[in-house]
Amino acid sequence: MTRRDAVELLLAISAAGLAPSIAWADGTDGLGVGPYSSMHAILEKTIFNFDVIDLTVRVDQATATELEHIVKGHKYSDRLAVDVVSAALHATNASAAQQFLRDFERDDFVRGVQAEVGRAYDARLIDQNEYSTVYWGFPRWFSFLGKRGVKRGDKLFERGGASGLHSVYVDKDGKTQMEMTLDGTSHTKTLLATYLAPGNELREPLVRSLFDAAS
Repeated sequence: MTRRDAVELLLAISAAGLAPSIAWADGTDGLGVGPYSSMHAILEKTIFNFDVIDLTVRVDQATATELEHIVKGHKYSDRLAVDVVSAALHATNASAAQQFLRDFERDDFVRGVQAEVGRAYDARLIDQNEYSTVYWGFPRWFSFLGKRGVKRGDKLFERGGASGLHSVYVDKDGKTQMEMTLDGTSHTKTLLATYLAPGNELREPLVRSLFDAAS
């Protein structure tokens, strides 16, 4: 990782409210720069009035340029949101950095992700093989959480590209609890689809953040 990459990474993590407790091994090579290269959202469970997840998604420069053409000079609309999601899902290089803002049980976390994958599949954003891989694999990949569950301050970093999807889970004390790579370029789209599928609570705030950044 070059010094410039390191600085860009720290800025991105800082913008998402994530302490740089690990050096993201994949750096920022291949990711875009500027306001149209990243989307940010905080998932809030309004019924209970608390924040759950702080998420930043970044895409490659070609995708960022396409997003700029869609967003710049326009206000948010459901029609444009569809165009934004379509463009984002074509990214060949993307990352997601999330920090958990509340404690919750491992099983709740697993079921939540499985539901998101199900929405992506139902919307035909991912195929049957991807759905099965993630739906049935996720409980195994995150079995390390055990009875501990997810704790406030834990972080999950994911990076998709030509070499596959690289995931790192770091606990609130800065210790790496899980690191794995799924081979195959299709997983990058799956990563994005789980956040941007219709019905996902993160979809609208992520898309709106692009319009907010452009205003």
